[in-house]
Amino acid sequence: MAKRADVVDTGYPGIKQRISDSKYVVTLDLGRQMKPNRKTGEMRLTQVKTTKIVSTLKEAKALQGRNNKEKQYKKVTGTTKKLAFSSVLEDYNRHYESGWSDSYKMQKQAQARRMLAYFGEMDVKKIDTIHIEEFFAWCREPQPPKFPQALGNNSIQKMKAHMSSIWKFMKKNQNKYGIKENVILDADIGRIDKYEVTILNEAQLNDMLQYAINNEKDYSILAMIGLTGLCGLRRSELCGLSWREVDFEKRIIHVDWARVQISTGSIMKLPKGEKTRISALPDTVATLLKYVKKQQADYLFRAVTDDDKVFMTKTNLVNGYEPHPGKISRRFTEFQNRMNKVRGKAGLEPIPHVRLHDMRHTFISLCLNSGKVNPLQVSANCGHAVEDSTTTKVYWHDQGNRGQITDFIDSIITVNYFVLEHEID
Repeated sequence: MAKRADVVDTGYPGIKQRISDSKYVVTLDLGRQMKPNRKTGEMRLTQVKTTKIVSTLKEAKALQGRNNKEKQYKKVTGTTKKLAFSSVLEDYNRHYESGWSDSYKMQKQAQARRMLAYFGEMDVKKIDTIHIEEFFAWCREPQPPKFPQALGNNSIQKMKAHMSSIWKFMKKNQNKYGIKENVILDADIGRIDKYEVTILNEAQLNDMLQYAINNEKDYSILAMIGLTGLCGLRRSELCGLSWREVDFEKRIIHVDWARVQISTGSIMKLPKGEKTRISALPDTVATLLKYVKKQQADYLFRAVTDDDKVFMTKTNLVNGYEPHPGKISRRFTEFQNRMNKVRGKAGLEPIPHVRLHDMRHTFISLCLNSGKVNPLQVSANCGHAVEDSTTTKVYWHDQGNRGQITDFIDSIITVNYFVLEHEID
């Protein structure tokens, strides 16, 4: 932009003449636009102006005239009437939140905080599909200090569904909001990082569990491996499991709750699919959990209660807080690194690196490929819908029998857990 000393006033607002070459500098007001705050990274409405250089005063006046005519057209048609995203979000929440569960409401609130940080007072009529895609890209990067953690594919998919619901809400009341198109539907969420599932075989699963028994002083790792790889629980279900849901006598686990990561915290909710279920408790896992429970009592200096969580590390027990779901996966990775380092020094092949969720895949694959377990029992055990046919829908009823699963798992797990230090009843 030209300095005052370099230009002279022409008598026309927004038009000045440059002294050096006699050309005209035209200042155009583009209105208020969303721009990122350099310090916080949050989007803010900012008055935006630009300058154009033309050769003649006639061109300068014509340029100003077109800009003024466009601004006047927006006023006449009402397109300058601002409808802030924050206001629409408030209307949307007021209309629907009475039907939301507490956990669902918390999830919506966490998503709304990011939306507001980015769109805030932006006019919803000016938000297009390209802006939504730019928002998803913004979510994929850490935005400290407010949002230090980037979002992954699953979280962004949920964000897209939430925003699509907001735009559907506006379309239902076009007289108020003037929105005729759901710009969210065509928005691309960006890169999708596909992860190839890795399945362990019987020998690798036994070796992993035996290493943990022999070398890990914190027995919570035994609960992690046993409940995911030998019972088929998800990470969230592992986090939400309390001792009252573990029935040692009937050899079953009542999967009633899941604790999921949300923003930088976590919430308790129903398992995936909003359905509780019964999972098998093989004798091998029952034995391991008894060792886990005994060690927890030693760390707590009291008896373990039914309300205590099954998966708790020593640090969590001593300091009195539950582990963050996201950090559990990292702990499992660190455990595998220690294990394969020891195996390497002993001249043994490393056990393939797997995600914690791959342990659930391992459990399901071993059961199905064995030919010894009814697939319908596996589906019910893991919370999957059974085959959609008349036979299964009408005539097959899950009665909670997991005998085939417990018998099969106990037949393939050959570890020696008597090397553990604690005595159990």
